[in-house]
Amino acid sequence: MSWIPAAILVLTIAGVVIASLVLRGNGLGDPAPAPTVGQVTDLNWSSFTEDGIAYIERSRNIRIDMADGPPRAADLGLESDSILAIGPSDNDDTDNDYYLIVNGGGEGFGGHKFTLNSLSLVTEGGVLTRVSGVQSSTSQDSYLTFREVLNRLTNDVDEFGWPEPDRDALFDQVNAATAQGEGYDFTFGEGDRLGISVSATARCGPDGYCQLEYLVAPVVR
Repeated sequence: MSWIPAAILVLTIAGVVIASLVLRGNGLGDPAPAPTVGQVTDLNWSSFTEDGIAYIERSRNIRIDMADGPPRAADLGLESDSILAIGPSDNDDTDNDYYLIVNGGGEGFGGHKFTLNSLSLVTEGGVLTRVSGVQSSTSQDSYLTFREVLNRLTNDVDEFGWPEPDRDALFDQVNAATAQGEGYDFTFGEGDRLGISVSATARCGPDGYCQLEYLVAPVVR
């Protein structure tokens, strides 16, 4: 009777192959194809038109060039004065993160790749003035412990050119708020070592879980 498990194995493999072919035929499981005109700018930076946002949702990558100062809103497919929110998204067990890649043209790497759960782009007076985004965590939600946030921000001090934080004052603030059963927030930065202005704010509840939000802005040249 040893043929029975073998037959079951063959049928199982065949089923997996067929299911995979069906998914791939529907475009699922494939990497995003190369962008076409309208999905990105003529210099291959992200475009925030309807087609551009659809491509962002597929590729999960958002690329913005701030090396020459505030980008023109029209060049990015944005209105002159607007707020555009992207995410959060829920695609079952697939990658729900967005990868914000900003070129600043400054020191070090000259830019940074942020892994975010959601983000907002703000334009004012015809230019992009800032991008803010909630940092993703290792779990399915976007909350981190106070210690996780502190370690992340401390590790980023040199890269972003942030002033060294006053850790004693920070711990005093956290302890006082926790003793009162209150939430608290604290900010690292801003710094512009990369050619862009970057700061990060942690907003924490009394339970010690925090959401970490980055604020990225072009530097006026």
